[in-house]
Amino acid sequence: MEPPKGLVKFDQLELCQPYRRQLQIVTSISVIITILGLVPCLLYGISPALVLMAVVFSGSILWFFGPDLISVINTPLAVNLNHPFFTETPAGKASVFVQFSNDEWQELGPHRVRLIDDEMVGGFSLVEDDDEYKFIGHYSKAKNKNRVMKQVIIINQALSLRDGVNGHPDPIENARARESLDYGLLDRAWLEEEEIAVEGPLAKLINKE
Repeated sequence: MEPPKGLVKFDQLELCQPYRRQLQIVTSISVIITILGLVPCLLYGISPALVLMAVVFSGSILWFFGPDLISVINTPLAVNLNHPFFTETPAGKASVFVQFSNDEWQELGPHRVRLIDDEMVGGFSLVEDDDEYKFIGHYSKAKNKNRVMKQVIIINQALSLRDGVNGHPDPIENARARESLDYGLLDRAWLEEEEIAVEGPLAKLINKE
């Protein structure tokens, strides 16, 4: 499902293009290595073991780098044309939308978000990072929490920049000082955002701000 009119998906932003190029480079290297292993075998009758080694090596490169890059690129985030992810000179109110696991897009409110393990549905959900940890929606059915957390870090960076444009105070320091709440059936096993860093143009944009 496409985001509402007037929004730009994260994978279409110029900010995301370096990650796309990195993925293209990784894929190209893997293909080249496979070809280099295949050609000598076909032309000179060299042992097929060389092809197998090349395929295993190229596959390892894709397996090691590909999923993380794909996960960042596919972050289900969209911003409007006034958001700093889109322009350096916002002319109005900035907005941040997220696509949840039911494919529907929802604008995020004034609070940052936290990721939780959802034991009822499976996968992960988002809650507001405030005193009540209000449930927002089921976010992802993925199983790799580290990759999903990288997406949530990008979402929170987008919210931070949105609040800066809209003149709202940064609540993150108070949020980090709050104690975790026990919500029974939903497992609130927080993963600190500092444990995972999203490198590249996002980090440069945040540092510039």
